[in-house]
Amino acid sequence: MLNGNKWAVLLLIVMVAVVGCKKGPSESELFEKAKQLQESNDFQGAIAAYQQIVKDHPKSPQAPQCQFMIGYLYANHLKNMDMAKGAYRDFIKLYPEHQLVKDAQWELDHLGQDVNEIEELNKILAKDGGAGAKVDTAAKAK
Repeated sequence: MLNGNKWAVLLLIVMVAVVGCKKGPSESELFEKAKQLQESNDFQGAIAAYQQIVKDHPKSPQAPQCQFMIGYLYANHLKNMDMAKGAYRDFIKLYPEHQLVKDAQWELDHLGQDVNEIEELNKILAKDGGAGAKVDTAAKAK
């Protein structure tokens, strides 16, 4: 029969073995899953996978892109501007030095606006040799 110390050691060994065997999908697997879900228009599923990467692998090189994509999917596909705003703000807070910070801020500044409503874009298109006129004409035809 095992005494108390031996039971404790045996229990510890079993717990270590069980915890060591529990392994979820890798960061790469999650990222591929998120992209596949996004491509199949399962935007909620893609967001969940991107969120899991940010949560489980916050220092990963892919984590900033994942956080940005959460905002992008909420804004452009699910049309949930409140969630998009939160995701973009989190991106700026978590990754203030990332190259996409200016893009995230631009998205925040123009969240929910139609492309034809954004004066900056119309100015750029107008300078592009008449391309702006086509956009304006198309907008007026609606």
